[in-house]
Amino acid sequence: LQRAAPMKITRVLTDNGKAFTDRLFGLRKRAATGQHEFDLLCTDLGIEHRLAPPMRPQTNGMVERFNGRIEDVLQSHRFHSGEDLEQTIL
Repeated sequence: LQRAAPMKITRVLTDNGKAFTDRLFGLRKRAATGQHEFDLLCTDLGIEHRLAPPMRPQTNGMVERFNGRIEDVLQSHRFHSGEDLEQTIL
């Protein structure tokens, strides 16, 4: 996505799944170390990685709805340039 997107990605918000963080919950709570593969990739690309608060399904639902809206726009429009896409998304 970093190579394909015409605009600069500055931050991403993810859930606390194993694919995105090494933070654990339950009896072994700890802060994310920043050494997870996804964190390192974001750091290399200059992207701020934010984690949704645990036990807050409202936040995850909000992100899923927003992603669905972006998907609808991308599937229903033709863009003539990267600038055209950026104006529509932003």
